[in-house]
Amino acid sequence: MPSPPKSTSFLKLLSSSSKELISEKFYDAMNNDSLDLSKYDHECNNIRLSTKKNEVKTLCKKVLKYLEESEEWEENKSGYDDCILLNYWLYYKLSEYFVDNKDYINFAYASIENIWSNLVKYGYKTSYYKKCKPLYLNILIHDDWKKGKEFYDYCINYNTIVPLCKSFDETCMEHYEYIEKKSSLYEYFGQICDSRENNCPYFYENCKAYNPKPILHTLKCHDTIVSQRAASEMAAKADAIQHPTQQVLGSGSHASDTASTPETSNIGTKFGHSVLGVAPVLLSATALYRYTPVGSWIRKLGGTNPNSMRDMEEFSSYTQESGDMFSDNATNYISYQSL
Repeated sequence: MPSPPKSTSFLKLLSSSSKELISEKFYDAMNNDSLDLSKYDHECNNIRLSTKKNEVKTLCKKVLKYLEESEEWEENKSGYDDCILLNYWLYYKLSEYFVDNKDYINFAYASIENIWSNLVKYGYKTSYYKKCKPLYLNILIHDDWKKGKEFYDYCINYNTIVPLCKSFDETCMEHYEYIEKKSSLYEYFGQICDSRENNCPYFYENCKAYNPKPILHTLKCHDTIVSQRAASEMAAKADAIQHPTQQVLGSGSHASDTASTPETSNIGTKFGHSVLGVAPVLLSATALYRYTPVGSWIRKLGGTNPNSMRDMEEFSSYTQESGDMFSDNATNYISYQSL
C-alpha cells in the first residue's frame, strides 16, 4: 500500500508561489491540489449536499488545514488580514462551483461555516481555538462582494507594487493599468461609505489612503504612458481624416450588395447615357465604388459594519428552506451560526 504524500505547510506553499502579488500568492497556495488533507476527513465528511459534495468537502479540509497552521487571529491588527483573504477565497471558489447562484453558494458556505465556527469558538481543539472566523455577515452578505474582494486585494497589494512603480520603469509599465483601474472601486465605495450605507466594507478606512487618482502622476512611467496614449489617439484621428468615406460605406453592408446586382448595373448605364453632361464623373465614381474593395473601418483605442441580528435570522431561515435542494436527507439541515 503506497504511503500518503507528505503534508506541506501553507507557509511553504505561500513562499514558493511564483505569483508576484500578495493576494495572488495566498490564493495560489490555497488552490494547491497536492496537499494531504486526509487528516480532516472526520470533520468535513459529514457535509451533506446533493451536488458538488466532494468539491465542497475539499474546500472544507483546506480551510481547516489553513486554520490549524495559522496564528491566533487579531481582527484589524494591520492592513493585511489573511482571515479576510480566506473568507473571500472560499466564497469565490463556491461561486465558481455553483455558477454565481447566491442561494446555492450561501447554503454550501453555511455547511462549512457550521464546522469552522465551532472549532474556533470552543477550545476542545486547541489548534483551532481563536483562529480566523467566518466573516459572512461582515463582507460576504452583500451583492457587491466581488467588488469588495477586488478592493481588498488591491489594498494589500499596494505596498508591494506601488513603491516599485515609483522607482522602476519596467515594473511601472507592467502594473500601471492594474493600479489605474482601481480608481472606479474607490469612487464606488467612497460614495457608499461617505453616505454611511450598511454595505461599506469594514476595512475601507485601512485602505482609503491607497486611492490611485492622486498616486498615478507620481509613478515613474506616468509621463510615458500619457505620451503613448496621446500618440495613439492622434494616429487614430489621422486615419479617420485620411479615409473618411470608409466610415460611411462600411456602416451598412447593403451598399456593396446593391452595387453588385445586375439591375443596378443596368440602371447605372441608362442613367449615364441620359445625362451626358455628368457621365464621366458618374462613371468614374461607379467604377471606384464597384471595383475598389472597401471594408468597414473600425478602430478601438483601449487605455486601457456588522449587520443586525435580523440578517442572521434571515440567513438561518433560508438555509433551512434550502435543505430540500442540497441535502441528501431532507431532515438534515445546516443552519447559519454567527460568532
